[in-house]
Amino acid sequence: MAVDKADNDTFVVIKCATDINMSSELEQLEANCYGGNEILISGNDPIPAFTLNGIVKEYPSAQKAANVSGNDLEDWHLSKEPKDFKYARGMTGDRVRKFKGFVSAYGEAGTANGLQTYSATISAMHKIEIEEAP
Repeated sequence: MAVDKADNDTFVVIKCATDINMSSELEQLEANCYGGNEILISGNDPIPAFTLNGIVKEYPSAQKAANVSGNDLEDWHLSKEPKDFKYARGMTGDRVRKFKGFVSAYGEAGTANGLQTYSATISAMHKIEIEEAP
């Protein structure tokens, strides 16, 4: 997952993410007809959400522009600021999903002697664009 952090078409990889999950559903309509019930697909586009789990890591000032921290994700959540994102698996030839989205949920957890971790949900605002790998 990468984000256009500075809104300048330069995408920065969210490096401390330990796992990313994407989910997307189609809305369904239930049609109750004289001939019986039927489930229909809504005309709305599926809008995916991405859940990221990772290690909370803060960066020195000189490295902030080239990295995404837990503070960045929390700040975007609190400010409701939409960002441009790209998501692709790390394999050559994989498709790239591009979308404008926002951090719709953010949380942190940790223990006294362990790593602090975060969980963030990034919700797309519109249907995603898919670029097939060359």
